[in-house]
Amino acid sequence: MFCSRSLYGVVAAVVLSACGGNPQRPDVVRLAVVAPQDLTGSESDRAQSLRLALTIPFAGLADAMVFSFPGRRQATDVSPQFIVEPMLDRKGIVLQVFDGPSQRHLREIECALPDCAAAVGAVIGVKPRQVPTPVVRFPRNPSEEQLAALAREYPDSGVVYEQWINFLVGRGRQEDAGRVAAQALTRRWPALEKAQFEIAAASIRGDVAARAAAVTAAAKAWPANVPLQLQAAEGLNQRRQYMEAVPFYRAALRAEPANFQVYAGLSFAQALAGEKPEMKPAQTLAEHDLIGDIAFIRGDFAAAEASYLAAAEKDTAFQLGRLYAKAGEAALLQGQVQRADGHMQRFFNLYQQGMPASIGIVQGLWLWRTGHRADAVRQAASLPSVKPLFDFLVNPAAGGPPPAGPALQALAQGKAAEAAQAFAGFISQQPLAVGLRWDPVLAVALSEAGKKAEACALLKHWGLPPPPDDWSGAVVWPRQLTVRAECLEQANPERAKQLRTLVATLQPR
Repeated sequence: MFCSRSLYGVVAAVVLSACGGNPQRPDVVRLAVVAPQDLTGSESDRAQSLRLALTIPFAGLADAMVFSFPGRRQATDVSPQFIVEPMLDRKGIVLQVFDGPSQRHLREIECALPDCAAAVGAVIGVKPRQVPTPVVRFPRNPSEEQLAALAREYPDSGVVYEQWINFLVGRGRQEDAGRVAAQALTRRWPALEKAQFEIAAASIRGDVAARAAAVTAAAKAWPANVPLQLQAAEGLNQRRQYMEAVPFYRAALRAEPANFQVYAGLSFAQALAGEKPEMKPAQTLAEHDLIGDIAFIRGDFAAAEASYLAAAEKDTAFQLGRLYAKAGEAALLQGQVQRADGHMQRFFNLYQQGMPASIGIVQGLWLWRTGHRADAVRQAASLPSVKPLFDFLVNPAAGGPPPAGPALQALAQGKAAEAAQAFAGFISQQPLAVGLRWDPVLAVALSEAGKKAEACALLKHWGLPPPPDDWSGAVVWPRQLTVRAECLEQANPERAKQLRTLVATLQPR
């Protein structure tokens, strides 16, 4: 979050302090000091000089460029943000750059005005535009008619189209804004500008797939922008294009090598693509947990269980004992039901201390999934907040909770093809972890709809251990294990036999 008060007339050190930053944790970083000999005239003249020096070569990022003395606003989406501040001695101007939402630390540079665009472009990873762009003088509070006239006068100014689209969207005129975005896309733009208009157009019409494709194009055009790389990678993950997501994670990791979340994302993408991730030896709890997740995805449940327990040794109460729940899932899929129960009991003991009101859900779901369904239903009957969930599990044909309720109901009513289509649409809009939890449910629907090859392709990986309060997998448990066994019959008959034995062990009673 950017600091909200004006920083007019303060030196860079005070800028850092006022925004909560310091050299060790630079939330706000002085990126460039424009050489004072390049800046003459009044304060507004100097600001205008720097504005022109940046907006022209970086046309298409205009919505992100904030030139503010008395105030400022936060940049939107993934664009960079430039803030101009006068220095205390009035001899220069401090230029700050926020690299999109991450506000990551960019090195400090010093530049003369003619060279500032090239210097800033080298740091943010976007080559300045070489084609001259006309300087548009916007009236104060322009009307729609004035914006339309400016677009006719300056048809190659991305700034004009951005202002016009924002004007219409701000007034709830989505259809008109879509027409303007389509009009803008008839012009020729550099790759990044074109992608930004494609993102806007797809967002306006609610086209999730087109927006994801446009974000991917923007990320390719701007490899130094970490949030943009991660958005592109997540979009590819949602479309099951795990290997295609790997280069974007790599680009983000080059920019932020110490970012564990980026490293974890790269590891997940590689594992889900069927590749062996480049894992470093685990030292911390998070690293042991990650290694456990990767082993689980790859179906090495013994290694996953060991890693989860090693992580738990670092902090037994981490996330209310959820590491023991993950170890329980890994033990269960090895057919070690008694050992899995032991891990889950350790989890229940810790979970109850932090979430006493929800303990009935996690205990009931575990009873249900291990075959003790009568006990689960009896326990739920005494808990008004839990009973509706188990009523649904007993009779999913009566309808399930949104947003996947209609698909679950169709599956329970034997309408497998209809359910498969609905699940696929639902999953495509979920974050990676949520989508992975629903994949087995979709696989059951595909299998029952006669699309066994598609179901088996979906089950090439094992996903992540479901959270203990996740009811989605319980709807088709242990039917999903039967589908997995059928898919593994030729490639791994020993594992297929192990799963069938587990299904028999977990039969409802």
